[in-house]
Formats: sequence, structure tokens, C-alpha cells
Amino acid sequence: MSFTSISFLLFLSIVVLLYYLVPKRFQWCLLLAASYAFYLFSGIPQVAFLIGTTLINYTSARIMQSMRDKFRAQTDMTKEQRREAKKAVNKKIHRVQVLTILIDLAILGAVKYLNTTIENVNALFGLFHYDAQLPLINIIVPMGISFYTFMSMGYLIDVGRGKYDAERNLGKFALFVSFFPSIIQGPINRYNEVGQQLAQPHRFSYENLTYGAQLILWGFFKKLVLADRAAMMVNHIFTSNADAFSGTVYFLGMLAYSVQIYGDFSGGVDIARGAAQIMGIELPNNFERPYFSANVADYWRRWHITLGAWMRDYVFYPIMLSKPVTRMSKFARKYAGSYGAKVVPSAITSFIVFFLVGIWHGATWRYVGFGLYNAIVVSGGVALAPLFEKLTVKLKINTEVFSWKLFQILRTFLIMLGSKILVRSFSLKVSLQVFRKILTDHTPWIFTDGTLFTLGLDSLEMFILFVGLLVLLTVSIMQERGVKVRQTIARQNLAFRWAVYIIALLVVIIFGVYGRGYNAADFIYARF
Repeated sequence: MSFTSISFLLFLSIVVLLYYLVPKRFQWCLLLAASYAFYLFSGIPQVAFLIGTTLINYTSARIMQSMRDKFRAQTDMTKEQRREAKKAVNKKIHRVQVLTILIDLAILGAVKYLNTTIENVNALFGLFHYDAQLPLINIIVPMGISFYTFMSMGYLIDVGRGKYDAERNLGKFALFVSFFPSIIQGPINRYNEVGQQLAQPHRFSYENLTYGAQLILWGFFKKLVLADRAAMMVNHIFTSNADAFSGTVYFLGMLAYSVQIYGDFSGGVDIARGAAQIMGIELPNNFERPYFSANVADYWRRWHITLGAWMRDYVFYPIMLSKPVTRMSKFARKYAGSYGAKVVPSAITSFIVFFLVGIWHGATWRYVGFGLYNAIVVSGGVALAPLFEKLTVKLKINTEVFSWKLFQILRTFLIMLGSKILVRSFSLKVSLQVFRKILTDHTPWIFTDGTLFTLGLDSLEMFILFVGLLVLLTVSIMQERGVKVRQTIARQNLAFRWAVYIIALLVVIIFGVYGRGYNAADFIYARF
């Protein structure tokens, strides 16, 4: 059931109506039933994976909690005995945690990466002229499995660390894993932030209703007016043949793809957050205007924020604090001083993290390339930061003026454009060919000879996209300056407020890309 479909809006309306009609102690039960009903639209076999992940992580968390509770109940021990008992309990908890995470990753790996692994093995056989070929396995990829698996593992790790106690109620934990607004494409929720909200009763709030509806409408605008219109150009330009267009056309295609993927993903998350807010539930923000980033590290703090935070808390810091990396840091400090102690461990850990980010997005070599590309530019930024600082001082560059900040934004955007070529191209080989074309094959006359309007969008469609981008840019600049747009509109007179709402709704209805022959269900990140 697509977020942009009439069926979803009807489904959400019915759920919200019932949510505020049922007794408050049963609100979470209604949400659980609604979430599973929503997920059933994707097929019964997919629900089996969701139930399996839920039961495995719930059971393991309860086992770990039982171990910790038994230790806490033992009061007749000396200080030394308690210290040794705590070590023993933590070791047992760690074993349960590791085993469960391996099971989670095995399920995720089997459905997402098994066939790709088989294809690579078969290609390797062909390289060495072996006739043997392993058969591909017909296996479904459950909708949103990466999102609910990461949420489950994050919960399990937090319980293992003693950050909070394991949830006793299986139904409430199942709701956290399956909550329908966020299960398709995130955000990746934390139990202590969202899970507890889901179990709490909520009173009807007109403010939540209006703010949530506005956020949904804004998500529809980004998805239907911007992303899906930009997709027409992107799909026209990016074919399996890298020689189809000039480098200038491919560069335009990448600009369009930047609009598409941002509007698609952030628009979908806006719809999810708006749907939850109507019911009084605050989901974490997943985007903070990433195309205004000053550097690549800043970009990843603004883009897919919950994935970045997940990787930071559960992968980056544990690796950085591990004994092998600590020893490596000491070795680097010995031979390269404080600079080496900072750069070497950070670079190695960044490569591991971004490799995982890459394969999280997809099980192909182009996603591996995407991860390594980001690792190189992030690590390079850290390594070269002292040199850049000295250079700016030597050249007497004023870093406080608008022109410098604009330079940083454009520089970061162009660097990240390179990573998007790896994601959008049909293969790693094609992406490298596109890179070469962009750098060497320039045809600036396409802007004056009419070619521009033969790339999937005619002049009217191009004009609509351009105006839509101006609206997005204006709102983004206001938000970047600290203006809370929805609150600002709410403070205006009634006539002005409703004029804004009606105009926004008409824009989505009139200029949104939908209709016969068009499938609005294809959110890019729903496949992850």
C-alpha cells in the first residue's frame, strides 16, 4: 500500500478515527492490529519474516534481562564476589546478544544478498572456465526488512548494555518493530524514544492533527511534484548504454537524480512522521537540509540521520574503542604523533562503517563502490583538514562570509554527486564510464538548441519542476535560518492559513505526477 495512494489515506483516516474512539488503554492494541493489517498488503510470506524477527529479538532480550535481574537480586555477596559475578553475567549476556545479532544478520543476508553472492560465484567460475553454475534461489525480499531488522538489533544492543530494561509485553514490542508509518522506509526508531510513546495513551489534539496533515501534504509535494517529475528525466537519461548521451546530459541527469532521491526519500519520511504526529507520536527527524552541508561529514549528519546515528552508536564507537583499534592508535601516535593517532583509526573505522552503509543499500558492486567512495572522501577530509586550515590562513580567506559558505556547499554537493552516479548507474562499470563522460565530453549547446526539452520533460514540465524547486529552496532557507514554517503559518490569520493549505493541496492534485500508467508506489527506499 503506497503512501501516496488513496487507499493509504483512507486506511490512515480510519485508523486515526478508531484510535481516538477506543478506550485509551487499548490504543496501542489498535495500532498493532493496524500495523499488521498494513503489512499484510505486502503478502503473508513477508509477514512471517516480520513475526520471526520480532519473536527472536523479544525472546533474547527477555533472556538477557532475566540474567541481569537474577544478578541484581543477589545481595549476599562481597564486593569482590559481586565484581566477578557481574563479569560472568555480562559475558553470558554478550553471548546471547552476539548469537541473536548473527541470526538477524543471517536472515537479512539470506533474503537480500544470497542471490547476488551466487551470481558473483558463478561469474568467478566463468572467469576460471569452470562449467559448474550454482542455481539462483527464488526468495522474497520482505518490504522494509533492513529498517525493522536494524531497529530490532538496536533495541537488543541497548538492553544488553543495560540502557533500559527489556519490554515484558510481547505485543508492545511487536508494535515498536511493525509500526506502520515507519516500517517501509524509516526512520530507524529507537525503543526508548518511540517504543515507549507507542504504548502511552494519547488525547486528541487539533494542533497534532493540523501539523501532521501539513507534514503529509509537504511530503506529497516533494514526492509527487518534485521527485517523480525529476524521475522522468532520470529514467530517460540513465540507460544501460553509457554512450547514449554526452557528459553534459549525464551531469544534468545527476542533478535531476539528486532532486529525485531527496524528494522521494525525505518526502516519504515526512508522510510517515506526519501520520504518526496526527496520533500524538513524534518520530525522529531523518533529514536536515543535507544539500546545505559544508563538508561530507556534515552531509552524513544531515542525510538519513537515523541510519548515521545507528552506525555511529552501534558500529563506529564500538570499533573505535575496541582493543585492536586502540593498539593501532598507540602505534600511529608513536610514529606519526597526535595527527596519526587521530587520522589512522578514524579512517579505518570509516571504511568499515561506509562499507556496511553501502551494502545496506544494496547487494551489488556499485553499492560497495558507493560505500568506499564515501569512506575515501570522509577519511580524506579528516586527513587533509589541518592542511586546508593552514591554506585558508595563508591565503587570508575570510571563512565567515556568505561566499565562502556558498563555496563549501557547492563543493560538498559536487562531491556527493559523484556518489550518486555510483548508485543510479546500472553497474559499477557503467558508472565509471559516466564519470569519464562527465569529465571529458561537454556539449553546452544543449541548453540553446532544444535538446534540453527532449530528455523526458517538455518545456511545461521543466517549468513546473523549476518552480517547485524554488519553493523547496525557499522553505529550506527559512528552516536553515531557524524559522519554524508550520508554526509561522499557524500564527497567521484564518483566511491566509486556509489559502496556503488550499493552494498547496491544489498544487499536489494538479501538478502531481500520477494517473493511468504511472505507479506511484515505487518509493526508492522501500526496496531497502
